[in-house]
Formats: sequence, structure tokens, C-alpha cells
Amino acid sequence: TAPPNHPAPPPLTAQALPHQGVTLMKARWPSHAGAVDAAALAQFDQLKELVRGVRNARTEYGLEQARKVAAVLVVSDPELRSVMQQELPVICLLAKLEPSKVSVAGSAAEASAAAPAGGSVSVVVSEGLQLLLPLAGLFDVDKELARLSKQKVKVEKELGGIMGRLNNPKFVEKASADYIAEVRGQAADAQDRLSSIEQKLAQVQALKQ
Repeated sequence: TAPPNHPAPPPLTAQALPHQGVTLMKARWPSHAGAVDAAALAQFDQLKELVRGVRNARTEYGLEQARKVAAVLVVSDPELRSVMQQELPVICLLAKLEPSKVSVAGSAAEASAAAPAGGSVSVVVSEGLQLLLPLAGLFDVDKELARLSKQKVKVEKELGGIMGRLNNPKFVEKASADYIAEVRGQAADAQDRLSSIEQKLAQVQALKQ
């Protein structure tokens, strides 16, 4: 009820609200008819993948969450390189990079010249976008080498078992074509993982030298 000496407000009805002949309940759902900037969306996706790549590397090598590290961004596309250069403050904030020790290069040769001495870990984000992280002295190299070597033995054993089946004439004769294709896909996946581990082993070994 309204306080004394104050008239009660009139009920809120459709007649009390000005409209253009269509009530809110019957109005069409709003739509975004503007043009979509596909290039901007693609660049934003690249930026997200870049930050994710740094975060994954930090986790993989056991870096302290609060520790800021240096980095060299290798961006082959000039337009994307310009965008990354402009967005460096955001990238550094989200990926915990040291702003004064981050640079952007257009090629691997240029990046190698800009990277600090002591060796770097390479992270391929996507085609034409790569990271060089100078992590020497920031994690236990021997421990990481042992971990990667253990992973390599495990994947080699897995790949050997898969190839043993594929190289067995009886398996190929009896198995369906779909299943053989599936097993070949497993072999390709294992081979990719093995190649990735061997690449990481070489990078970490270089940090020890």
C-alpha cells in the first residue's frame, strides 16, 4: 500500500506504455545484422592459441605460476605480426611474460638472433606462429629428461605393438578394412607423439649444454 498522503501509482498496462503497434511479447527477437570481421576473429583465435601455448609450456616444464619469463614470438604473416605487436601488453598479462624481455620476429633466423643466450624451448602454436621460450635455469633439466625418456620408451612400445599387428599377414587378412584403417590411424598418432617427444628431448638436452 502507498504511504499516507501519497497517491497510489496507476497500474502499469500496455495502454500506459508508448509503442509502435507491437508489444514486447510479440516483438521479433533482436538479431545482429552487421558484417562479421572474419580476419579479426581469426587473429583473436591465434592470440588465444598463443597464450594457451605459453601456459601449457609453463605447466609442462613445472615453472612457478608467478614467475614471469622471456619470449620471442615468431610470426611470419606481416599483418598478424603487427597485431601481436600491438597486443603484447595483453599477451604478457595473460601468459605471465616479462614485457621488457618479449620481442616479435618475422622469421626463425631473426628470432634466434633476438633470443637470449643459453638455448630456448620451441613451441609451435600454428602454421606461421611459433614461440621461443628461453627456459634455461628455470627448471630441473635432468628431471625433465628422465620424464621425457620414460615417455619415449612407453610410446615406442605402444607403436611397436601396433606395427606388429599391421605387419602380421593373418591380421590384415582377417580384419575388416575399417578396423585396419583405425589401427593405421593409431599408428600415425603414436608416431606423431613419438616425434614430438624426440623433439622435446633434443630441445631440453640443448639447455643442458
